[in-house]
Amino acid sequence: MKKVIFLTAMLCLALASVAMAENTLVFELPKFTEPPVLDGVRGADEWAGAMELECSISQILRDGAEHGWRNLEAQQSEISVNQLVQGDDEDAALARTDDDASAMIWHAWDDEAFYYITEVRDNAHDVDSGPEAEPTHWWTRDSMSLYVDLSNTREEGTCCEGPYTSLNIINFIGAPQNSSSVSITWERTIEGTREPTQDPDLLEGFEYGYRFAEDEFGGEADYVIEGKMPWEVLQRFNLPGQPTVGTQFGFSWILLDPDGNDGYGGQIQCWGWADNPNDYSTMLFVETPAGPAAGTAVGDDSWGRIKSTFAN
Repeated sequence: MKKVIFLTAMLCLALASVAMAENTLVFELPKFTEPPVLDGVRGADEWAGAMELECSISQILRDGAEHGWRNLEAQQSEISVNQLVQGDDEDAALARTDDDASAMIWHAWDDEAFYYITEVRDNAHDVDSGPEAEPTHWWTRDSMSLYVDLSNTREEGTCCEGPYTSLNIINFIGAPQNSSSVSITWERTIEGTREPTQDPDLLEGFEYGYRFAEDEFGGEADYVIEGKMPWEVLQRFNLPGQPTVGTQFGFSWILLDPDGNDGYGGQIQCWGWADNPNDYSTMLFVETPAGPAAGTAVGDDSWGRIKSTFAN
């Protein structure tokens, strides 16, 4: 029998520890000279100069060594946490390691939208939530979720309940867009709480390309998501205006990895504990060019250019 783990209980447990310091990491977000083609292929020129970050167990270990641990045994750093679980048919030696799931993410913006591309290493592909799954439960499918505080309020949230001001969650699954009715899920803040939607009319404008990459990044079921989130779509709810140079967003990433489990099956939280905007890293919009002729990708050891460091 496949095990079912309920997200609320798991996240409440994981988020129970109290943050010891505010996350003050600020990453510069370069501006595209030309928007990318959303085909799931990261062209060297196309994404040159983009903000590059890693979401992996190795990164969590580096985070803990540099920024401190909330719980070393559970691999919970001050800005990231390993919540992967062993799937029913998963090798114990691979579970909860980089061989289980990991990702590299590149980011940039222009006057029309926010863009990202992620190359995901995965040992098992699973976008089937099971027959009894709630469609809006994006955490039951291989996917990437961007948590973004569109006004960078840095407010304290607790275990998915808020109250929130401008938290948005945009989830693109590891399958072609429109391959199912659940390929995109958007959670907006309405009256202080998270409200999910898969309404095509509300989602119109969100776009992503998908490519199944087999073993390209070292796994067995690797994939790429290349996404676009237009400002005009985000302005339908919580984005107060089109971003400009100097705009700041709080952000965190979640890489979902169910590995054959019905229901919640594990994840990695990166660059901030997702349900507490006060724990988020910050992306600072700059005019530094990204794209063709922009030069090499921003980063040393997979880090974007950092304006300030974590405050202990």
